[in-house]
Amino acid sequence: MKIATVGKGGSGKTTIAGTLARLLAGDGHKVLAIDGDPNPNLALTLGMARDDADNINYIPPSIMEMKKDADGNLKLKMTCTEEELIKNYSASAPENIDLIVMGKPADGSAGSGCMCASHRAVRGVITEMSAYGEFTVTDMEAGLEHLKRGTAANVDTMLVVVEPYYRSLEAGARTASLSAELEIPNIFVVANKVKTEADRVAIDQFCEQHELSIIGYVPLEEQFIEAERQAQAPIDFDPKCAGTKAIYEIALKLAELDIEKRSLQPLPDKANAYARGFSDAKKEACTKK
Repeated sequence: MKIATVGKGGSGKTTIAGTLARLLAGDGHKVLAIDGDPNPNLALTLGMARDDADNINYIPPSIMEMKKDADGNLKLKMTCTEEELIKNYSASAPENIDLIVMGKPADGSAGSGCMCASHRAVRGVITEMSAYGEFTVTDMEAGLEHLKRGTAANVDTMLVVVEPYYRSLEAGARTASLSAELEIPNIFVVANKVKTEADRVAIDQFCEQHELSIIGYVPLEEQFIEAERQAQAPIDFDPKCAGTKAIYEIALKLAELDIEKRSLQPLPDKANAYARGFSDAKKEACTKK
C-alpha cells in the first residue's frame, strides 16, 4: 500500500508519517519511507540521529526522466534500477525502514524558479517503487502545489492531517477535493492535536458537512512536543503515550484495508500537452540554429 500524508505547515503531518512508518515496521511489515518535503524532517521523526540525517544522500531530480511511449504520450522512467536506487540513495532508519529523501533547495537557489523537477522525481519514485515492501509512507510537501502537479497521483491512500480550527479544516477540504480529482481511492482525515470534546465535535461536524471520512483522532500530545525539543522520535521518547496509541489504531485500520492493484495514472492532459509542446519547441529552436 502506498500512503501519503498531507496538510498545512505545522499540522503534524511529518509526526504522523514518521510514527506511522515506525509502527507498521514494528508490526513486521517492510516499509519504505519517502520524504517528499523540500524542508525534510522525516529522518528525525523516524528516529535517526541528527548526524546521520545530515549525511543522507538526497535523490537528484535527474533520477527520473520523461520519455515518449509508442503513442507519443510522455511517461516518467527511472534512470536507474530499483536496487541501485536503494543502494545509492536510501538511508537505514530504525525498525529496518529504508528512507529516501527528495532533498532541500540548494543554497543560493532562491528566486531560481519552481521545483518542478523535484516534484516529478517524487512522483516517479512513488510510482516506480510501488512493489518495494508492503508499505510506502510518503511525507508530502505542505500546501497544495504537489497536488496540482499530481505528485501523489499514484498513492493508494491519502491521509489529510487537520487541526481543530477552521482554516486548517478548510485547507483539509480543499486537499481532499484535489486528491479525489486524482482518483486516489482512499482519502481519510486524521484529526490531529485534538484537545477537548469541543474540538472533536467541531471536526466531526465539518467533516460530515463536506462528506469527509475520519480515520482517527490524535490528541494534542505534550510528549510529542517534548520529543521534538530533545530531537527524538516521538515513538522512542514515549512509546506508550496517548498520541502514539492513537496513531497505532490508525496503522491497524490501514493494514486491514483491502487495496486493489491500480493502473498507473498518466500525466494530466494539460501537463502532457505542455510538456510535448515544450519538447517540440526546443527541437524547432535547435533546427533553426
